[in-house]
Amino acid sequence: MRMEALIGRIRLMVALVNTLLLVFFLDTRAMHMQVVWGIVTVTWLYTLPIVIFQPYRRWRVFGASMISTALDSVIIAMFISATGGSASPFFPLYYLSLMAVAMRFELRQALVACGLYAFTYAVAYLYTWNGAADEFGVLVLRCAYMLFVSVGVGQLAREENTRSQQVDEIERLNQQNARLLSRNEKAARIDRLTGLLNRGSLEKDAMRELRRAKSSDGYLSVLFCDMDRLKRINDELGHDAGDKVMRHVGAALKRGLRAQDLVGRYGGDEFVVVLPNLTRETAFDRAEQLIENMRTVNEQLPDDLAVGLSVGIATFPFDAADYQTLVKVADQAMYLAKRDGGNRVRSSNDLRIFWEDAPKAG
Repeated sequence: MRMEALIGRIRLMVALVNTLLLVFFLDTRAMHMQVVWGIVTVTWLYTLPIVIFQPYRRWRVFGASMISTALDSVIIAMFISATGGSASPFFPLYYLSLMAVAMRFELRQALVACGLYAFTYAVAYLYTWNGAADEFGVLVLRCAYMLFVSVGVGQLAREENTRSQQVDEIERLNQQNARLLSRNEKAARIDRLTGLLNRGSLEKDAMRELRRAKSSDGYLSVLFCDMDRLKRINDELGHDAGDKVMRHVGAALKRGLRAQDLVGRYGGDEFVVVLPNLTRETAFDRAEQLIENMRTVNEQLPDDLAVGLSVGIATFPFDAADYQTLVKVADQAMYLAKRDGGNRVRSSNDLRIFWEDAPKAG
């Protein structure tokens, strides 16, 4: 399409130059001006819509073809005949047209066009030939130059087309490699069973969010989640059923989170959720929502095999200043939730109260 646009603009400039030459600079008394102005008018009527509306983008009939090349050769021959034949100053039109053909097509088509152009030019030239030997020499010379132009430009166009194809192939391979690399990077980050982040990727992303919270004096809450009663499903229905439940739990966890939240599989049936910019109280509400989302998982299970979710919460900056310690505190709070019957939420505050009351209970 870019070549078509370029050739259309060249056509327009040629039409403009020819018109100016005929009006202001050339002696037209020996020319058949009615025919000349008819050809010029047709050229303008064809060229202007091509340049403005670019119909070749929709209809191939307006694009380059050997048919359009043949028509160009006939029109140029008529124009040269009408402007003086062998004495016409417009014979370089053939060179321009040949170069356009050579750029658009293969070398073979350029040579075919060269033969066609040389023939039509010879007819127009010999039509007004006065028999002088030097005029025949000029004809041979100009036809030879047409051959040189078509071969030279055609070979350059072939090499450029080959380079362009090589560049396109390299770009295609680069895009394919980029997709494979992206796919491999994604596979390296994702837990295969649940589709959530794996432990390593979760830790890396969580530490980045924690640094952001520290720099902005913000909050970051960590939820440590452990499934309740998954072992019964594995024992009674098999591990395939247990894996299916795990996938449903992963999807339920993702549904209950914001786009900026992080959720990953920590190991076994344990999950960690990282909530940037959420205080302990808001994180508690979010954890209860995650437990509520387990209903969709249990809809597909027998009532006596319903699963639950025990959740522990730790929040920066109150409970710890590093990610590993936040996970450890949230893990201990999760065990407190299990101790209290499971399928519930406990925070670091509950854990602190538990340990304060433990000596008294002893």
